[in-house]
Amino acid sequence: MTTDPHRPTREELLDRWLDDMQVLTARLEQVHLPVGFALDYTPASLAALERELLDEESDDGLRRAAIPYIGEVLMDVCGGRWDIDPDAGGEDGEPFVRPDPALGLPPVFIGVLIDVALAEESGQAFTREREELAEAVSARRRSVPGWQPHKERSPLDPIGPQPADAWLQSWLARRRDAHPSWVRALAAAQDAEGWDDFAPSTLDALERQVRDGYRTLADFDADREGPFLQGAVWYLGQVICLHHDSTWVHWAIEPDAPRGSHHHKDNPWSGIPFTHQPHKRGARPCDPLDLLRGIVRYGAGHHLADVIADV
Repeated sequence: MTTDPHRPTREELLDRWLDDMQVLTARLEQVHLPVGFALDYTPASLAALERELLDEESDDGLRRAAIPYIGEVLMDVCGGRWDIDPDAGGEDGEPFVRPDPALGLPPVFIGVLIDVALAEESGQAFTREREELAEAVSARRRSVPGWQPHKERSPLDPIGPQPADAWLQSWLARRRDAHPSWVRALAAAQDAEGWDDFAPSTLDALERQVRDGYRTLADFDADREGPFLQGAVWYLGQVICLHHDSTWVHWAIEPDAPRGSHHHKDNPWSGIPFTHQPHKRGARPCDPLDLLRGIVRYGAGHHLADVIADV
């Protein structure tokens, strides 16, 4: 038997799946589900998602986008990890969940589970699967007191507490020290009120400063390391941190970091200071410099207060 050299390996397909999970979950929330749908990883959300799938059973996009979320909610109960069957599910393979091996359970193919839900139309298939997994975990705990299922980290997990980063601490200290002179420069532009309090109401004035100072993206990009923009990055990040339950994060680029890790050079978040909510599942990081650049890129309709409202 020969192997098709052009066919992706199981490992390559799994890497693609893990890379796609965050985008698929964002599409699930922003495109396929109604406004206000709570993707909060609770049992109730499983039943609600099943109802949505039953209402839109012909929507293959919704089905695909739902798989990461359903799998993650189930793994919150049974632990385990993602895997993929390269011989099913078409050219992208069929992703599935392997519960913690100590449970001795078979893999859970989320796509098959969705098919069962659509076929029986009970609205209970996802809940039933979760309850069966929970019972297996309870049985294991009864035989091994104190045992807890282990879940391998996935792209949808909170990033967790981040180690102190010397570069970030130095950058934050320099920005704090430079803030008074940054404010004095704004005072000369008659936009100084409220800056020392990091009030969200100052964001409109910050927008005016950026719009007046940079007419083109080339102008903006040429001044990325300049004192005004660096001060504005820190200021906007501080507003996000103080008013949106966030913290500063910096992942230094490491030459030997494995692909897909925080510190790999191809990670768009490595090598820059950004804000995040590392304790929250599904939280979206914010790059203050990119948000400021959006003022120039998108024009008058781009408002910082709107952009950060759902952080």
